[in-house]
Amino acid sequence: MSNNRVTKVIGGLLLTAALALPFAAKAADPDLKTLVEAAKMTGEVDGASLGKMTLVDATSRYLKRIDGDIDFPFQVGIDLPVDAQPRSLGTALKGPVDETGRYVVIFDVALAKATRRVRDMKEQASKKVIEVNKIGNPAFARAVSQFDKAAIKLEKQSNHPKLQKLMEDSRAKLANTPQFIELPVYAPYTYKLADVEGAKTLTVNYYLLDRNTGRYMKSLFDVVERERFTIAYDMDPTDPGQSQLSSDVTREKQVQYWERAPVMISLTQLLGHAQAQGGPGLPAGNLSALLDEVARDRSRAVARAEAERYEDRPLNDPRFDSVVAIYNGDGSMGSGFFVRSNIVMTNWHVVDNRPIVELRLYDKRETFGQVIAKDVLLDLALVKVQDRGRPVEFYQGKDLLPGEQLDAIGHPKRQLFTITRGVVSAIRKQPGWGNPTHKNRDVYYVQTDAEINHGNSGGPLFKGSKVVGVNALIKYEPVGDDPAVKTRIPGLNFAIHYSEAKRFLEESLRGGE
Repeated sequence: MSNNRVTKVIGGLLLTAALALPFAAKAADPDLKTLVEAAKMTGEVDGASLGKMTLVDATSRYLKRIDGDIDFPFQVGIDLPVDAQPRSLGTALKGPVDETGRYVVIFDVALAKATRRVRDMKEQASKKVIEVNKIGNPAFARAVSQFDKAAIKLEKQSNHPKLQKLMEDSRAKLANTPQFIELPVYAPYTYKLADVEGAKTLTVNYYLLDRNTGRYMKSLFDVVERERFTIAYDMDPTDPGQSQLSSDVTREKQVQYWERAPVMISLTQLLGHAQAQGGPGLPAGNLSALLDEVARDRSRAVARAEAERYEDRPLNDPRFDSVVAIYNGDGSMGSGFFVRSNIVMTNWHVVDNRPIVELRLYDKRETFGQVIAKDVLLDLALVKVQDRGRPVEFYQGKDLLPGEQLDAIGHPKRQLFTITRGVVSAIRKQPGWGNPTHKNRDVYYVQTDAEINHGNSGGPLFKGSKVVGVNALIKYEPVGDDPAVKTRIPGLNFAIHYSEAKRFLEESLRGGE
């Protein structure tokens, strides 16, 4: 591996928008200039703490799943005596300043791509093993002879210590001497030596927010790392010259390790870059503006990645335009659907107690939403979304009958935008299952045999083009004598009845929860 590593960092102040956050009481954390000066004076992390800081990874979850776009991780190297901790976006923007620290840095990796270019390819002559011949081992014959002689001598003087030792040594030598010698037969062949230039390209959008002043900035940096490798390809594993390869020759696994290794930017470098751009000088407006900005950056990155893919829309069904994927901070996901142009309904257990969630629309836009209402008993919640979507129509009347066809749309087992079909099995009124500690009210459910799995939760249950329920429940039963071990009951699934969902929506938008 050569040492001609090239690292290039470029940054430019980009478009800005107002940021909405409640102004916090000023904390004792130092300002940006003080942090940068401290970085110049000391690079020791063990020094006195300069306060807290929050790091937020806001990279598109979908982008991470696209092969060839997030090939390696991005890391911030903490080289300052600062308590910099990763936190969720909701905590970073709405948590106490004493917890998050004065500064919040939000990262959005738009590209992390590893590429190779073969500059030259040469054939290298060598040899490989084509067969192995076995011949008798002369040393084995000598060991047998020595063992026989020792045995004869010991038989005549069985109590003689020296003869006993000679016998033991002869037996051990015979046991450790192979009867045959393997002689490899070689044949000539050629392998390839490739001169390869590897490149790792990283593009990161970042936002630096000063929660004390209510000001922020947006910028980006591009990092390009290059390495030259001489890689041996098609080398036979029996080639005796493998161990004699020059240290300049690299194996494929070593190159892959380099390609997948994190690219690191030091905190000092990041803060210095931010200060050079002028620091957080833009006045705050409202929280929606920042989330809009991050969402637009993410959507642009996804659109660029999708432009290089050749897959059609999975289904030309307008109902999909109303459905969203909801990502949680713990790695799980659920479903939801637009009930107003900027309001999404989902299950409470999908959003839980998170103030902000990430969403993905069917047209591949990515955005954020703030939870504005919830009913734990019903297991319903409303999320106000930054972008607009196609709102559904709820079913009207009381003539939903058993046997009528239903379609469930959601993301079972993370399979995005999937449709499953079944029928109305029954309409049931039973205790609410959203919270087992609050069973003081019965709730209407639509029972269906349409497949509902983890990831479908919060998605719509359609009859034609109208929503008749919110997918919520899967029934389980114990397996054997252990009540903790359960298996799902096939064909027994439940959605919250449309009448319950409509009532919750109307009451919540009137200001009640």
